[in-house]
Amino acid sequence: MIKNNLISLFYFILCIIFGLLLSNLLLIVVLTLKGGDLQQLLVDSSSLLTTLSSHELLISQMCSQVFSLILPAYIYSKLNPESTSSLNKNEFNIEIFFLSLILFLSSIPLVAFSAYLNQLIPLTSWMTNTEEQMSALIDKMLNFNSVGDLLIAIIVIAIVPAIGEEWVFRGIIQNQIIRWTKNQWLGLVIAAIFFSAIHLQFQGFLPRFLLGMILGYIYLTTGNLWYSILLHFFNNGFQVLGVYFYREEMLKQLKNDIEMPNVYAVGFSIIAATITAYYLHKRIKINQHA
Repeated sequence: MIKNNLISLFYFILCIIFGLLLSNLLLIVVLTLKGGDLQQLLVDSSSLLTTLSSHELLISQMCSQVFSLILPAYIYSKLNPESTSSLNKNEFNIEIFFLSLILFLSSIPLVAFSAYLNQLIPLTSWMTNTEEQMSALIDKMLNFNSVGDLLIAIIVIAIVPAIGEEWVFRGIIQNQIIRWTKNQWLGLVIAAIFFSAIHLQFQGFLPRFLLGMILGYIYLTTGNLWYSILLHFFNNGFQVLGVYFYREEMLKQLKNDIEMPNVYAVGFSIIAATITAYYLHKRIKINQHA
């Protein structure tokens, strides 16, 4: 059984890699049709910014998410029906959702502190160039000229990733690693590492890892993937709305230009999150025995 879980996880990760390659191949085709310089693109991916409009960048981002996350997760679930039943073992409960939301919100200062620590880590020139290209990409994708642009961004940056990433990293990878290792915390940590690493944003690795841990814990505790999906959507959607209304300040945060958070706020965050996590766990136990 353990061997089967490991093999299944290995093939699933291969499907994700294949989906990424396929989405990149489609992007190359589109760039070629638009008259882009393919050789220049292979040397410098920043040429995407001059070749594609903000709408086209959003569409390419959504295609990447569909091919590399949602489609592999759908195929995996069809081939492994037992994995689908484990996604929502417990019914959705509004009280549990609000407790999960409080846990998530109370963790924000701690996540901000991890982002501050992350930016203190020196990067190689390659990592720095990658970060600059990613920042420019985010800047152009979040260039809103109308409410319609905002709605498209919410779909691409909030709704699709919330479903795809939670389905893949919590619903499948975390579950499979737990089945393989027989260790819930190890599965939680490894899935959060995968979740953070796949974004290829080195300056945002620690805060995204911590967010993955929080979302993974909520799914692990509640036994229902919809809690982490909704919280993921809330997090990304809030950032998109923040850019729409407070562009410069939010883009500064998205580019991980973070000031040292208040020490008392970080301490309160740790205490509040710990208490809420304990109460959430206790409340779920009461519901299960009711």
